[in-house]
Amino acid sequence: MLDLANNNLSGTIPSSLGDLRALIRLELSSNSLFGSIPSSLEDLRALTRLGLSYNRLSGGIPLSLGQLSNLEHLDVIYNSLDGTVYEDHFAKLSKLRFLEVSSLKFKVKLDWVPPFQLQWLRLESCDIGGQFPQWVQMQKELLVLLMMNCSISDTLSNSLYNSKNLLALYMSNNHIQGPIPNNISEMLPFLQQLRLDQNSINGSLPDSLCEMRSLILMDLSKNHLSGNIPGCLGNLHNLISMKLSYNEISGVVPNSISGASSLLWLHLNNNNLTGKLPYTMKNCTKLTVVDIGENKFLGKLPKWIGNYLLDLQVLILRNNNFSGLIPFEVCQLLKLQILDFANNNLTGGIPNCFGNFSGMVVNYSKSNNDPWRPIYGFWDFEIFTELLKGQEREYSNQILRLLVNLDLSNNNLVGKIPWELTRLSGLLGLNLSHNHLVGKIPERIGDMKSIESLDLADNNLSGTIPSSLSDLSSISHLNLSHNNFSGQIPTGRQLQTLDNPSIYEGNPRLCGAPLPKKCEEALMVPNTGNHEAANEGDSIDDNVLLAIFIICGFATGFWGVIGVLVFNKKWRQAYFEFAEERISRLFGG
Repeated sequence: MLDLANNNLSGTIPSSLGDLRALIRLELSSNSLFGSIPSSLEDLRALTRLGLSYNRLSGGIPLSLGQLSNLEHLDVIYNSLDGTVYEDHFAKLSKLRFLEVSSLKFKVKLDWVPPFQLQWLRLESCDIGGQFPQWVQMQKELLVLLMMNCSISDTLSNSLYNSKNLLALYMSNNHIQGPIPNNISEMLPFLQQLRLDQNSINGSLPDSLCEMRSLILMDLSKNHLSGNIPGCLGNLHNLISMKLSYNEISGVVPNSISGASSLLWLHLNNNNLTGKLPYTMKNCTKLTVVDIGENKFLGKLPKWIGNYLLDLQVLILRNNNFSGLIPFEVCQLLKLQILDFANNNLTGGIPNCFGNFSGMVVNYSKSNNDPWRPIYGFWDFEIFTELLKGQEREYSNQILRLLVNLDLSNNNLVGKIPWELTRLSGLLGLNLSHNHLVGKIPERIGDMKSIESLDLADNNLSGTIPSSLSDLSSISHLNLSHNNFSGQIPTGRQLQTLDNPSIYEGNPRLCGAPLPKKCEEALMVPNTGNHEAANEGDSIDDNVLLAIFIICGFATGFWGVIGVLVFNKKWRQAYFEFAEERISRLFGG
């Protein structure tokens, strides 16, 4: 056995390896090898396993490999191979049980009968002729079938009639058409993992899906499915991941979803779902990810989410019709890494306790606590759509483990930005734009060392921009436009690279680079601005300042005023009634 996998080997595969006639296993995967596969490997007649995946090998697969009659395992996936695969490549591979190939064209006769019976077949980005291959249908011992991005234009009924032993079926990113067969539970009685995402499957979700009791992963996202979510899906007690996103599914989330109590990942985003989230969903206490964005859900944000779903790391409710205050119970979701409430109708202030999200402090890229776990040897490639750096992008779980984001944009939130948010030192993106926030940017904003994207545009924020903003050494996207900031724009460090004037536009009292306005000119600009409501923040600050002066005056004339109030009960009562009324008016009580 020669196992050199997972090293930093480079160069070509030496032809002299063919001299190791007694070699049983040759494993060179996950290196940086390039060049062609040497034909001298045909001399390794005792070889049972050949692993060359995850390199930079080019050319085709030598026909001579078809002479390795003892070969059981052939893995050449994820290289730069091209060329065509013929029947002769498998001429004497009667013992082959494991085959992984990518980016090759299969040119075999329609009636070709392979000499092997595979248990594991993985074809990625291969040209296999459009229809589901008959030679694959002949593989009666298949346990795992992965055929992704192979341009298959067929129906599931035609493809899977002879696959009863399958444990995992991945046919993502093809052109599969038609509905999900009503008898799919009979066709695939032992299936544990089903991925049919990114196809053209239509129709409704059949009740027979509910009979697939062994399912742990179901991904039907990015199809043309319609109708309602079957209530019987709650019968899938072993289901860990359910992804129905990017379809045309309507109706409500059934109460019976509580039966799927093993769920870790729930993706229902980008559908036409309505109503409120069912209270019974609180029983899904293992949930790590909930993405129900881009639907028509309504009502107040459920308090039970914060009371029961304590393992949540991703909570995405964006683009719905949720209204009312953000419940303080959300602050109990300490593990949150992504919180996205954007584009709803939320009111009230940002809870100060948002600063308690420890998941937004810990940098998972440097932590041993990795929340993205594999399922039975496969990665469930989680895909999220998140707005970061001003652009809506999709992130896979490989990237998402590094993404920490808080987005409350496009709501009706009021009040000040809590300084407690500056505790979230692991936050990469903070978006509070398009609200009615007032007051100043917290002075300790510079403590958020990981910030790459900060968007506070279109609020009623005022005061000077804190100089600590220049301490954000990682920031690459900044938007402070359309507020009522004043004074000189801070400079230094990373801010020097953010030289687009649009970052600060709509703040007539701001001055300095990158704006063309010099600071002596800005001092002459009256405090009007583009926001009539922006003066609200300044008026409160001015009133507070006035109150301080009054208090100082009272302290100075204590015996002339306060002394009278202390010793005259009638005057004291009248004074405090007056004061209470003025304070109520001042702060809108």
